[in-house]
Amino acid sequence: MRSHTTPRRVAVVGSGVAGLTAAYVASHPANGAHVTLLEADDRLGGHADTHDVVDPTGRELRIDSGFIVHNRRTYPTLLRLFDELGVATLESEMSMSISDEQTGLEWAGALGRRGLFPAGTGNHRNPGYLRMLRDVPRFHRRARRLLDAAPDPAADPTTLAEFLDAGRFSPYFRRHFMEPLVAAVWSCDPDTALDYPAAYLFAFLSHHGMLQVFGSPTWRTVAGGSRTYVDAVAAALRERGADVRTGSPVRAVRETADVVEVVTDRGTEVYDAVVVAAHPDQALRLLADPTPAQREVLGAMPYSPNTALLHTDTRLMPGAPEAHASWNFRRPAADRAGVLVTYDMTRLQRLPTDTRYLVTLGGEDLVDPDTVIVRRDYAHPLYTPSSVAAQRRLPELDSDRLVFAGAYHGWGFHEDGARSGLAAAERLGLAWGEHSPSSPAATSYRATLVHQRREPVESSFEHRTSTWVVDLDQVGPDGRVPGGRGRFLGRDHFDGDTDSVREGLDRFLAAHGIDLRGGRALMAALPRAYGHCFNPISVHWCWADREGGGRPAATVVEVHNTYGDRHAYLLDTDERGRAVVDKEMYVSPFHGVDGHYEVVVPPPDPAAGAAPT
Repeated sequence: MRSHTTPRRVAVVGSGVAGLTAAYVASHPANGAHVTLLEADDRLGGHADTHDVVDPTGRELRIDSGFIVHNRRTYPTLLRLFDELGVATLESEMSMSISDEQTGLEWAGALGRRGLFPAGTGNHRNPGYLRMLRDVPRFHRRARRLLDAAPDPAADPTTLAEFLDAGRFSPYFRRHFMEPLVAAVWSCDPDTALDYPAAYLFAFLSHHGMLQVFGSPTWRTVAGGSRTYVDAVAAALRERGADVRTGSPVRAVRETADVVEVVTDRGTEVYDAVVVAAHPDQALRLLADPTPAQREVLGAMPYSPNTALLHTDTRLMPGAPEAHASWNFRRPAADRAGVLVTYDMTRLQRLPTDTRYLVTLGGEDLVDPDTVIVRRDYAHPLYTPSSVAAQRRLPELDSDRLVFAGAYHGWGFHEDGARSGLAAAERLGLAWGEHSPSSPAATSYRATLVHQRREPVESSFEHRTSTWVVDLDQVGPDGRVPGGRGRFLGRDHFDGDTDSVREGLDRFLAAHGIDLRGGRALMAALPRAYGHCFNPISVHWCWADREGGGRPAATVVEVHNTYGDRHAYLLDTDERGRAVVDKEMYVSPFHGVDGHYEVVVPPPDPAAGAAPT
């Protein structure tokens, strides 16, 4: 028996989100384990795949081609990871369009009337289309009823085709709503979409608020690209003493009575426990002596290969501009195998550029090669009644030394991978421990506001007040922040034409040539309460990293007058937060805009103050 007086040796094979989460949890100091993370590729992250791109104006961008969005409602494991590592996120937009070149139909959901009835499409005169729109709420109701009647959705063998037959949904509905939805969400061939198990599919749609016309969660994207969180996990692992290896393929994994042997190009390495965080077909190939159950289960879970192209060929977008959406499904005029969907990354990641950057799955023969920036090969799980049945047997494969993880343990999404990585670590007796967020989301400060005039007559006054300092990336879609009071809304700051304060700040900075790349942004302001909001002064401290230490990369002061006007000043502050800026907005009935402000705005560490004079 191997002694554990020395640190327990744990290997994690694969560095997708499942492997990263398993390694992060296992390396928690309280577990007393030494973790080795083994990745065959030359980078970590799997589908968390970010590319450095320079747009035509010279602006540097980070654009994703794999994992793109998440939400706070249904991604709790991933969000805990982000929270502990201080990973910033931004609101995204999840509209979807369907274009059918064979029938000429183009439409988009989540874009209002203009998306449903784009100019020049004649959708308002199309009886089949109008009936399809009427059938969408009926489909939602019937799907919810099926879920209510299915105690275990994964055990219900009814296929989507059988469900639609029973509900007498038209071929038009299947072709222009159901098949595109399944194909786009799971990156599968639309011709196989109706083979998906209905209840299992509906459980996912219900979980994500997609079995109703309204009430879907607010989707978000990682600021600076998903590589931001991958780098943060890697840094945390190395800080804990983990061995993180890229370009290190594993050749075989063999479980013995006491240990697990891992064969790499360095030779045979011995570990007390191993997490295999790879696709099921890859995991099966790694096993030197697979059990019958491992052969049956892992061999029954197919994946679909997909080629992704990052490019700028806008011909892949719908012909009608009003139908341009975040996700754009297209059915070409000529029959072809595989999915064809284009993601508008400029829209999804809110990239500060006028160039339209797109990621297309399955359209390598349609995209102008001169516009291609990056080509990637991915694979996504396929779900059939037999693969879902195999999924229910996955717990049979784990032992006290060898466990498996991957998004295929769930619906195939990033949260499923993260959750399976956590479960794998826990199966080995490795606990995450107490939740320790990187920083408080909101803090109330007692402050003294000092206002001084130097002409025409020198005068000054001061008063005591309280103000909130909030991390703008912790503000929810409703404007609320954990630990705070009231709401911080985009309409109360900057041009007032944004959904969030962070978006307004990023737009303002972008107009001045500043890109924080997801860095930390703190705001000192009063919240909206009882329907009212008035901030004579709001201060924003901005850093180019998530730690938020040292001198800010930018400091912005918003001044609001009693006439409902506001103006934002970008300050060039010194080490003590001091700056001088010309006055540009009418504030007092007794003074024009001549003169300047002398501002002192030190970052809130440990206290905040702002004294425009």
